[in-house]
Amino acid sequence: MVNKWLKNLWSFKKQECVCHADVKNLSKAVVGRPLRVECLRAEEGMCQRLREMGFCESSVVEKVADSGALICKVCDSKVIISKGVAEKIIVKDICPCQGHQDDPKVIALSQMSIGQQGIINDFSSEIDGYERMEEMGMTPGERVEIVRYAPLGDPIEIKIRGYCLSLRKQEADLIKVKLDT
Repeated sequence: MVNKWLKNLWSFKKQECVCHADVKNLSKAVVGRPLRVECLRAEEGMCQRLREMGFCESSVVEKVADSGALICKVCDSKVIISKGVAEKIIVKDICPCQGHQDDPKVIALSQMSIGQQGIINDFSSEIDGYERMEEMGMTPGERVEIVRYAPLGDPIEIKIRGYCLSLRKQEADLIKVKLDT
């Protein structure tokens, strides 16, 4: 019985992803690699400011340059932050391996670029105002396009059913969209 359990554990270990998907702070991340924000480790005021700039939990960020200050691409904008602030942003490499990620064409609405289009696929299970979203016309199967982001990344203006609508970034994080190919 124990040998069978160990054998299953060994086969599971061999199938695990062996990419560089370790958790680290943004200042130690490699330039040019896409990262996912895991958490923010700072006092609440700084965390709120970072979220306003687009460094929300689960958002995708890329370190563009690292020379004294860091230049990062987040929410289709480039943001300059100090290394001290970057140390408070905990990130994880996005796994490039096939089979170790969700459908790569299904992303959060908040991660889309300006002008990018897709079809609403689903809502995250954490969404409270699902009925409110439906009343605004945000239903699965509807085409959506990103019109623009506010200067700090929140709110987001989208086009759906022929009209423009503004959503909070928190709401857009919970809407899953299948990108057009």
